[in-house]
Amino acid sequence: MSVSPAVSLELLADFDRVTADAPDVDRASVLARARAQAPVFWSEALDAWVITRHRDVRDVLRDPDNFRAVADGPGAPPYGRTFLHMEGHEHAKKVGVVASRIRSQNALRNGLEGRVADIARRVVADLRHDEPVELRRAFAMWIPLLAITELTGLGHGEQFEQWYRAVGSGGVASVTDPQARVRALEARAELEAFLEPFVANRRQDPGEDLVSALATAEYDGQPLGLDEIVSTVVFLLAAGVETTERVLTSLLRHAALHPEVWSWLRERREDDEALTAAAAEALRYFPPVNGLMRRTIAETDVAGVRVPEGQRVCLLLVSANRDAEVFDAPEEFRVDRYLGRGSAQFTAAGEIMPFGAGRHYCVGARLAQTEMIHALRELAHAVERIEPDGELPPDVGFMLRCPPSLPVILRPSDERER
Repeated sequence: MSVSPAVSLELLADFDRVTADAPDVDRASVLARARAQAPVFWSEALDAWVITRHRDVRDVLRDPDNFRAVADGPGAPPYGRTFLHMEGHEHAKKVGVVASRIRSQNALRNGLEGRVADIARRVVADLRHDEPVELRRAFAMWIPLLAITELTGLGHGEQFEQWYRAVGSGGVASVTDPQARVRALEARAELEAFLEPFVANRRQDPGEDLVSALATAEYDGQPLGLDEIVSTVVFLLAAGVETTERVLTSLLRHAALHPEVWSWLRERREDDEALTAAAAEALRYFPPVNGLMRRTIAETDVAGVRVPEGQRVCLLLVSANRDAEVFDAPEEFRVDRYLGRGSAQFTAAGEIMPFGAGRHYCVGARLAQTEMIHALRELAHAVERIEPDGELPPDVGFMLRCPPSLPVILRPSDERER
C-alpha cells in the first residue's frame, strides 16, 4: 500500500505514536494536523485508512452501500453477528425487539427510568465517604452493568463483570492488541454456555425480561437462534456498559480536578436537561470509544481520496469530536456547551457521534443518557466534594480510552441520607 505524497512522514510517525498511546505525545495536536493536512490517509500501524474530519466520518457512517462493519480480524466486534451486520427489513425487525425495551418513550415511562434510578441510589448508598475509594470500580462500572443484567434478568453481576471486561477489550481495541480478541472470543464461548439453558427456559416460560423478548421473537416465521440471542446479549453487555462506565470515569476525574464543574452539576442536580448537557459534552470531550472500524464493499471516494474495495477504514471519533469546523473552541471542556440541546446529542441528529450515525445508530443511546442522568444526580445529592486521593491517573488507551482507575475521597453532603 503506497502512502499518499500529501502525508508527511513526520505526521505518520507522530500518528504511530498516538496509536501506541505514547504518554508524551500531544494527541490533540497530531489529530488537528491530520484533519488539516491529510483528512484521509493510510496507516501501516492500523493496517487501515484513517478518516479524521467530522463530515467525512459522518458521511461514512451514513453510507451502508459502500461501508459495512468489519466482521472478522483485529477491530471486529467479538460478539458474533449483531444488528451492526444487518440491513433493511431484518435490521428494523430485530433491532426493534431491543429498542422497544430500552429506547422507546414507552419503555422509559413504563419502568426503565425508575429501575435505573433505583440502581443509581443503591450503588451510591454503598459508597464509602471520608476515606479512599476507587470510583471507577465502585461506581462508574456498576450502574450500567447492573442495568444490563437486570434488564436481561440474568443477575450474576460479579461473573458478568469478568466477561464484560474481556469482551469489551476484544473489539475495536484489538486493533492494537490482537491477543485481546482471543480472550474476548473465549469469554463469549463461556457466556454462550451460561446462556444456553437460560434461553431454553425462557422459550418455555417467558417473563418480562429482555432475554424472554428475544427468546420468543420471530423473524420470517422462525424463532431467533441461540447464537443470535447470545450475540445480542454479549453485544448489549459490552457496548451497553463500556460507554457509560468510561465516560463517567473521565467526567468524574475532570470534576475532581476542577471543583467548579462538580459545583455546577450539584447546583443543577434536579435538572435533567442540564445533566444531559454535561453528559453530552463529556462524550464529546472524553469519547470512551475513540474509533470505529469499517470495511469498504466497493471502491469509493472519501474527501477526494480513492479507497479500494475490501479495505479496512478507521473512523476516528476522537478527532471528529474536536473538529473546529463543527465545534466552537473544541479543545475546551464546557460543561454548559449543550444546554437546551443536550437530549438531541443522544439521537442520530446530534453533532457528537459516540453512538455512531445513520441507520445503525446505537439502540442503547437513550439508556446511556438515562444512566448518566441518574448516576450524576444521585452522586451529586450524596457528595459535596470529590477530592483526588493522590495524583489521579490520566486517560489511557487508543481505541478505548479512560483513566484506568479513579482513586478519590468523597466528602458527604447534608443530603447523604435523603
